[in-house]
Amino acid sequence: MPEIVSEIMNKSSIAAILLVALLTISIAFNVYQYSQNTALTDEGNNVNSKLEMTTLLSQMQSQINADLLKLDSNLTYACLQLSTLDLQGTEAYAILANLTASTQFIVNSATADAGDVLLVVEPSQYSNIEGENISSQEQNIQMHHALRPALSNMIPLVEGFYGVVMVAPIFDSNDTLKGSLSIVIQPSEILRSNIVSALAGTSFSMWAMQTNGTLIYDPDPAQQGKNLFTDPIYTGYPDVQAFTQHVSTEQSGYGTYQYYNANLDNIFKQVVAKEGYWTTIGIYGTEWRLVITHSVKPQ
Repeated sequence: MPEIVSEIMNKSSIAAILLVALLTISIAFNVYQYSQNTALTDEGNNVNSKLEMTTLLSQMQSQINADLLKLDSNLTYACLQLSTLDLQGTEAYAILANLTASTQFIVNSATADAGDVLLVVEPSQYSNIEGENISSQEQNIQMHHALRPALSNMIPLVEGFYGVVMVAPIFDSNDTLKGSLSIVIQPSEILRSNIVSALAGTSFSMWAMQTNGTLIYDPDPAQQGKNLFTDPIYTGYPDVQAFTQHVSTEQSGYGTYQYYNANLDNIFKQVVAKEGYWTTIGIYGTEWRLVITHSVKPQ
């Protein structure tokens, strides 16, 4: 009897050991499968995120460039209307008023003589700058050099604030330059009107800069207008400056950097890894870089 009991116990022990071994193998296999599935899911999600980012970026590029082309079309039409008129007459005021009202993006419109002295400005709240000489502004220098429309970077304006100016030459019936027509715009408004709705419900962010590093749009008001190359809030983050230098020199691309995950005034902000794609928007040869970013999940 003891031998039988011992044999049964031995068999039971062996069975238990085998069962534990099988369970261990099963658990290990399940863990492996889970990790593989998770990796595949993460990889799939990452691919989907990248695809969504580039798709949104392409859409925004098309929409923003379309808005700039619409401004160009309105500006060109008004120049044709003014080509046979007195640039500071009653009719000129009416044409400028219509031009300013043609889109929400125009702050004001102005005619100038061939020497770049402002003649008529609409709306009337800016009439105090009539008579100002703007010949030193970069867009006017470019226009006189090429005798074609030009777009400035963000510059200090005689209106008393920073903005971007589109200017086009006005020729008379003999193709002689008689003056110019300019419109002041705020690029942040053009960008915001497109970007906010497009990114609603996503985890992406989008910003835009001039090739000199100045932010012309950022969802964080505290960063709007800052220079990514020189402002103290970025100089302590070499990744940011390396990324933005790359953005400045290439019309499109991809890169990574580390910076805050929230607005500067958010006490809970933390530095996170980000990835970003960028492309180019603009008109008249002036280039702005449009960047879409996404926080990268730590490995």
